[in-house]
Amino acid sequence: MAVTEPLPFVLVVCHSLSGHLQPLIRIAAALHARGWDTFFLGPTAHRARIEASGAGFFALYGDADLDDKAYYEDPPVADYHSLHWAERAMIDLEKQCLEPLPTQWTCFTEAVRSLQERDEGRGIVLVNEAFFYGSLPLFLGAPFGSGGGATTKQNSVGSLLGSLCVSVTVPAIRSIDLPPIGYPFPFEASSEGRVRNAKLWERSWTPKAQHLTTLLDTKLREAGVEKKVGETFLSGVNYTCHDTILQLGVPGFEYPRSDWPSGFKFAGLVQGPPKSSHTTAKTKPPSFDWWEEIVSNSALDTLPTSDSQRIRKKKVIVVAQGTVEINPYDLIIPTLEAFVSREDVLVVAILGWRDADLSTYDPHIKIPPNARIADYLSYDAVLEHADVWVHNAGFGAVNHGIANEVPMVVAGEGMDKTENARRVAWSGIGVDLGCSKPTSDQVREGVERVLQNHQFATRIQGLQKQSEEIDCFSIFHEELVRIAETHPGITIKQRET
Repeated sequence: MAVTEPLPFVLVVCHSLSGHLQPLIRIAAALHARGWDTFFLGPTAHRARIEASGAGFFALYGDADLDDKAYYEDPPVADYHSLHWAERAMIDLEKQCLEPLPTQWTCFTEAVRSLQERDEGRGIVLVNEAFFYGSLPLFLGAPFGSGGGATTKQNSVGSLLGSLCVSVTVPAIRSIDLPPIGYPFPFEASSEGRVRNAKLWERSWTPKAQHLTTLLDTKLREAGVEKKVGETFLSGVNYTCHDTILQLGVPGFEYPRSDWPSGFKFAGLVQGPPKSSHTTAKTKPPSFDWWEEIVSNSALDTLPTSDSQRIRKKKVIVVAQGTVEINPYDLIIPTLEAFVSREDVLVVAILGWRDADLSTYDPHIKIPPNARIADYLSYDAVLEHADVWVHNAGFGAVNHGIANEVPMVVAGEGMDKTENARRVAWSGIGVDLGCSKPTSDQVREGVERVLQNHQFATRIQGLQKQSEEIDCFSIFHEELVRIAETHPGITIKQRET
């Protein structure tokens, strides 16, 4: 079946954390640039960024309308920030992903109906980030109201032609080759490792996650699902309910598995310079008054080796903590202090939010003369000029480093950061400091190790080459065309009662 004009609508749904939204917004922008009429169901706090991609905006509301910055500034439980990261992660999964599920489902069905009303015969393709649970009732047989019934194993619900799952973290899909996500055990591809993994799943994670497994079933029942999911929470139903799973990232960063689900494929990076002409316009250079210094420093590398000016070249270390753990004393201040006396080093510190200021945290913080502070700055823009990338192991931050071929030092815990940090070390692209709040000595030793051992640069060059060979936005475009041509529909999963 050939795809006909106009192309189907594309509806993007995504978990409301910035680290999940950012890659999906880039994907939405790329699809819009290729002629897809793209719509995005998202939080009102990020409406302007979403609309800037060219996508139409559908607003989440009620308890589904998460403002992630406000959430972490005023968390839902007392002493949240003093809890162990694993306890915080369980709270976040409950409060962010599961409790809002019924409202998310309502918002999702309303968005689908709105698109149907625009053009009933046009069709819709769903692009579903894995941790948006609000569409899961669709795949488990919940009634869709006026959008159409959902009662058989193969059934196109309303105008939905098919769906894609997008994974923007390490894949939280159960495997015989891996322990449960977040468990501090090394990758071990052996029969002994598989025995260990099975015990951890059954004896540790299953009882530990029982309240989340039960809560998911409860919230699905509130949304109209009559059957239980039938698996322990974080086993992967939010991925495998889709026929195709597009994993952002490159194969060299992920542990090998013998049991990838069918339809799983690596889709490359949304980070880094565009790989095709079907992209949005280039952004303007940063407006910081010190930016030209960074650019001029990089230019020294282009001089002939005989030019004496090359000796003036300084090492550029970029440090950021992302958009969740934004206390600068965790990682930014230790990095500034680590190189305070180094005239041959420039440290660029990114605070993570527009208009952020170090003095907000402590008016007595002293900025070293070799430090350049940015409230908010494109990682890609600055990493083009960097020698080492220091960050707290967010999945997006890792991929920015890979895309720009910059080896890294990571210090992260919580959510998927522990998993990412271990993979940084396993893949050889950087140093894992093994904590979230390192000392300045630990940061300095990690950076010096990266600078002195060229194997880190060699390894990240290999992963960057993998990313060059995978055109992420073209893969998404081709998958959407496939769905538009074949109309696979939505598969209703059979689960236990």
